[in-house]
Amino acid sequence: MRILLRRASKLPFSAIPILFLLLLPNCQVFAQPTGSIKGTVLDASNGEPLADVNIVLKGTTLGGVSDNEGKFIIANIPPATYVLSALAVGYETAEVPNVSVRANDTTSESIRLKESNIQVGEVVVYGASFRRERITEAPAAVSTIESGEITLNSGQGQVPKLLEMVPGIDISQNGLFDFNVNTRGFNSSLNRRLLVLLDGRDLAIVFLGAQEWNGLSVPAEDLGRIEIVRGPGSALYGANAFNGVLNIISPTPRQSLGTKFTLAAGELHTVRGDLRQAGTSDKWSYKINIGRSQADTWSVPRDTSQPRPFEYEGFNPFLNLEVRRLNTNPVTSTYGSARVDYEVNNRAFAVAEAGLAQVENEVYITGIGRVQVTRALKPWGRVNYSDDHSSAQVWASGRDSREPQYSLSTGLPLHEQSLTLQSDYQYHISLLNEKIFVTTGLSYRYQTIDTRETLMLDDHKDNMSGLYAQIEYRFSDYIKAVAASRWDRSTLYASQFSPKAALVWTPDHNQSFRLTFNRAFQAPNYSELFLYVLHPSRALAYLGNDNLTVEKINGYEFGYKGIFRNTLFVTLDGYYNELSDFITDLTPGVNPAYHGQENIGGTLRTVWSYGNAGKVTEAGFELGLNYFLSDSWVLEANYSFFDFHILQQSANSELLPNTPKHKLNGGFSYRQGNQLEVGLTVKYVPSFDWAAGIYAGRILAYTIVNLAARYRLAPNVSLGLDVSNLLNREHYEIFGGSLLRRRAVGTLTITL
Repeated sequence: MRILLRRASKLPFSAIPILFLLLLPNCQVFAQPTGSIKGTVLDASNGEPLADVNIVLKGTTLGGVSDNEGKFIIANIPPATYVLSALAVGYETAEVPNVSVRANDTTSESIRLKESNIQVGEVVVYGASFRRERITEAPAAVSTIESGEITLNSGQGQVPKLLEMVPGIDISQNGLFDFNVNTRGFNSSLNRRLLVLLDGRDLAIVFLGAQEWNGLSVPAEDLGRIEIVRGPGSALYGANAFNGVLNIISPTPRQSLGTKFTLAAGELHTVRGDLRQAGTSDKWSYKINIGRSQADTWSVPRDTSQPRPFEYEGFNPFLNLEVRRLNTNPVTSTYGSARVDYEVNNRAFAVAEAGLAQVENEVYITGIGRVQVTRALKPWGRVNYSDDHSSAQVWASGRDSREPQYSLSTGLPLHEQSLTLQSDYQYHISLLNEKIFVTTGLSYRYQTIDTRETLMLDDHKDNMSGLYAQIEYRFSDYIKAVAASRWDRSTLYASQFSPKAALVWTPDHNQSFRLTFNRAFQAPNYSELFLYVLHPSRALAYLGNDNLTVEKINGYEFGYKGIFRNTLFVTLDGYYNELSDFITDLTPGVNPAYHGQENIGGTLRTVWSYGNAGKVTEAGFELGLNYFLSDSWVLEANYSFFDFHILQQSANSELLPNTPKHKLNGGFSYRQGNQLEVGLTVKYVPSFDWAAGIYAGRILAYTIVNLAARYRLAPNVSLGLDVSNLLNREHYEIFGGSLLRRRAVGTLTITL
């Protein structure tokens, strides 16, 4: 983590408290007139506006962040006199005393910051508790990737590559955009134990529940910031926030004003072009972007026409030899999006945006083997309204296989036409002079999927809904407690109750300790429930199991965050998890509905399916260190330890975590003013066993060195270089995945 270098059915009885809390928005007894503060943050030495500065009212939890023009606004402030504090990495903390706030009025302030030694730990996060708070006080293991770090390391155009230095994260790559991102064990070739959100919109595709990373309609460098919350999170986020939540927050049009053009080119015949335009008119602002990327694939054919069909040892010829020849045309993505914001008043904002991406030729590893997406369209849209106390959002996303995607192992054409529509409402209020903070919310999701009988025999229409509430109580300036619960129901699985409790002790501004308990669940996806694929040339059947129950986890955590002499930032997070009703990967003999070989489709076939196969415990810890040698030099390192114990499993299923016991990352970054930035990281992964679907073998140890640099030629022109696997160490990160090599990409960025 580099926070730190860059500028946070029937209702069960247990749901009754949630319903009570949901009535709070209608209770006028707590209402009172409020005011607001707006202003601009400038560099004291040159008068330039400063972005990403955290503005807070001392003694409260109210605050904001400055945009690219240095502007900020803090709304919903009870009338009183405050001390306004501005905190930014690389600048002295500035305080403005005696700021008077009057009811129904806006106070204007200008703040100038002086450069100083780096201020560590002042990053503010949101995703851990649905409120803005210093990262050292968050009731969860949370890391952030700020906009400057994203810009430096985004030349590859791959969002998961930005996460490689985060403690406890597993990043397993197969193709240019086929990544599996997970935390704390039990990864797979289609991992979905980490919920991935972009501005509150779930990025998972419906059938598999996993991400299609080249389906984003914005380039990686235009993502504003990323928060990674590790550990179970269903109490706030619902299904599939099993091992954590990846929360991506895009910048507003006002934070992206002007015209920006980016051109990238490099190895694997990589070519990428992006154009973005953003502007304002009174209360309106807008942002439009279009782009296209393409590059050769690392994937190679594995059919009988090859003298050596497999790239490395350990493949099973019967299961892994492919019937259809791989299309080696470039992997491409063409995308665009448009967003309009309207400032209703200084406390309320409305957003409407939509986008479309077309993806072609990427190869994904699934339980039945490699699948190549010939051409698919991914449209989406979102509308949002938020004010002082509430937020309402409706979003939709779809996926349409415009041309068949092919299972290379079976040769069969596959289709998916799906749509997800979700509405969310959230309300929050503070009571008793900020001692109590209450958040309540509800969500409803409708989804439909039709595979034209290529993956399932029937089409499906399902819905899910959830109610949640969280109460934070601050006993004193040093101790706070958080309690939350959520109730989820679905037409696909039984209703679930997910509680959470946390205690955070902050003995001083630079030290914090926490204890947390979380319960979460992972719902079976459509493949696990309803898969129906008969191999056309081998006596194999790949079938779902509609009797699966949800996979559950109880998580117990201890965390520490500490800042020493404002130069060393230390995080230590330990956990112990209990997993039950573990859902296996695609495996023969685990579905009790099938015993040995079955007559299916007029042929005696071995059935591969899914099952709830047992109980597992996990334990581990993550240690992170960030050391600031000076305002220019930063060293970072982190170590992750993971262990597990199987308490119960099916006789026919070998439960493997698909992650190593130890992981080690390290690196440094150098910054010379606003002109030059350089970062170098090293990732070491020892050897470990892998089993997922029809692929089982051993991952050999590998070490990756990555280099990123950015140089500003002129105020509006910069050059970048991003080299993944600098030493060109040939390796694979998923058994059955492609052999990976070096990829160097250079970028030219012009802003007007």
